[in-house]
Amino acid sequence: MKKSLSVLFVIALFICPSLKGQTDNAKEEAAIKAVIEGEINASFNGDYNTWASYFVHESYVVWMQAWKDGYGSWVGWDEISKQAKNWVKPERKGTITFNGNYDYKIRIYNNAAYVSFKCKSTKISQGQSNVSDAMEVRFLEKSDGGWKIAYLSSIYTATYK
Repeated sequence: MKKSLSVLFVIALFICPSLKGQTDNAKEEAAIKAVIEGEINASFNGDYNTWASYFVHESYVVWMQAWKDGYGSWVGWDEISKQAKNWVKPERKGTITFNGNYDYKIRIYNNAAYVSFKCKSTKISQGQSNVSDAMEVRFLEKSDGGWKIAYLSSIYTATYK
């Protein structure tokens, strides 16, 4: 009985390829979400070193953001790192609260992944609390067994609504 179930399972994998790797994809998706949420938390908490650890440190890395009064785009890790040091600082902690990501769309292609999602956060400025939804996109690469961000874009609520 046990042997026949094993044979049926193997046959099912060949007949239904969508079953193959389903557990692996769930693990990969969880790992990807952990990288994205870790990067956002480190940014909001002003922890530059942890924030930087989530990125590919190469010349092709891109960061793009759009907000109500403008936009920014930076190309290459050196430029991104230089700019990020101006805003990922300990003084930032407590000015923005990460309220979670939702509406994830994840596509995994071997050692690369495309991810879109919405991020809810609260910014506290001059005694006022403003909730924001950002439309976000990440492209990640897998190297040395872990996922790293190679492309990041954020479009904040006031920009896309």
